[in-house]
Amino acid sequence: MRHLSLLSLAALLVACTGSERPAPAGSAAPSTAARTIAQQKPPVPPSKMDEAPPREAATPPAAASKTEPPYDLAADRERRARTAKEELGSRTQVTVVSDIFVVIGPPGWQGAAFEQSVSLMRSSMAGYMNNRFGKKPDRAISVYLFPSGQPYEAFCKKQYDAPCIAHYGFYQPANRYMVMNAGLGLGTLTHEIVHPLVEADFPEAPTWLNEGIASVFEAPVITKPGEIHGVKNWRHPRLKRAMTSASEKSLARLDTLFGMKDETFRGDGEDRNYALARYVCQWLDERGKLWPFYQRWRDTAESDPTGVKAFTDVVGMTPTEAHALWSKWALAL
Repeated sequence: MRHLSLLSLAALLVACTGSERPAPAGSAAPSTAARTIAQQKPPVPPSKMDEAPPREAATPPAAASKTEPPYDLAADRERRARTAKEELGSRTQVTVVSDIFVVIGPPGWQGAAFEQSVSLMRSSMAGYMNNRFGKKPDRAISVYLFPSGQPYEAFCKKQYDAPCIAHYGFYQPANRYMVMNAGLGLGTLTHEIVHPLVEADFPEAPTWLNEGIASVFEAPVITKPGEIHGVKNWRHPRLKRAMTSASEKSLARLDTLFGMKDETFRGDGEDRNYALARYVCQWLDERGKLWPFYQRWRDTAESDPTGVKAFTDVVGMTPTEAHALWSKWALAL
């Protein structure tokens, strides 16, 4: 895997900051990757990356009758910071991004590396919340950034008594932990923070849309404050192989996503489905249609569970009609 040096990443992050006002979310994506950041190869999608563990048994009636105190965001942030320092040592760096992300830098991921990660999160969140997602989570999320595989795996073993469920990183909704081997690249970070945003803003979203949007931002381009897009990345060869394969061609169509069950997405063709969803979302984003489509579907999901009507209303053609145009674009990338 190719990855940027911290010095190179720092230079790119500086290039992505400025005093311009945020651009509207409908803007089409830039055609070049001149200002791409976090270009290290992002996570190979694990089948259980974002799944919560099985629900616990129902609470006995006596316990259920107890009234829980109201949630206190500030207290939760403080508790998570305190817990991180107890787990990883008093030298652990902690800061808060966008009120909800408690970003944790253990020894080995501090100083410039930690600050670059925090800067990327802030820039990305400015884009995500600029007329893209309508709301963000109202509860704190711990973001653990480990410098290499050894402490990353050790944390999972201690926390979950099991190996990490993904090589690069994952989001665990059950305890609102985001855990990453940041030393392999920050594309994981910009991918994973999408998931709690979708969870809060469009909880009915199917897995293909959730992962498709998140995967676009494995290779983010931030040209000005409030503006974020994605460019071609390592998933493209898998899509192209499927689109030109006699056995997979019928499965690598734009219209196959609409109505796709979550278990089908996570099934035997998961890597193909990730690539397909990613490049359908990137195609929409380049045309300024991704976020109008997402928002229309979110707001009409009860009457439009597959998203076909939302897509047709925004794009001006059905998914089946749009396939030929999308296919030509995808193969030419």
